[in-house]
Amino acid sequence: MYKSGALSFSTENHSFMFYSDKDMDGVKDDDMEIMQFTGQKDVNNTDVFQRDIVQMDSKKYIIVWDNNRGGWSYTDVERQMTMTSFGRYEANTCEVIGNEFEHPDLLNP
Repeated sequence: MYKSGALSFSTENHSFMFYSDKDMDGVKDDDMEIMQFTGQKDVNNTDVFQRDIVQMDSKKYIIVWDNNRGGWSYTDVERQMTMTSFGRYEANTCEVIGNEFEHPDLLNP
């Protein structure tokens, strides 16, 4: 994961810059996924991002954007459960344990 710099999008093209101490030669836009910050922090004061996997009450959930609510929600990692709003209370009771890109094994129940 890398912090991004300025993002610029249009209907014809888009561009973005990010800061990294690693060699990024050969990395294409299709190789990247932009994850948005939810504005919340977990019990360890860790930023919670879209598609992070969190643990609450000994269960694993994934953070998603809910278009129907117009806000952040969480659902079980199998995405079988109805989405539940993710706000300050939920953030303060969860712990980020990874994300689906760097730790896809966490998506197993």
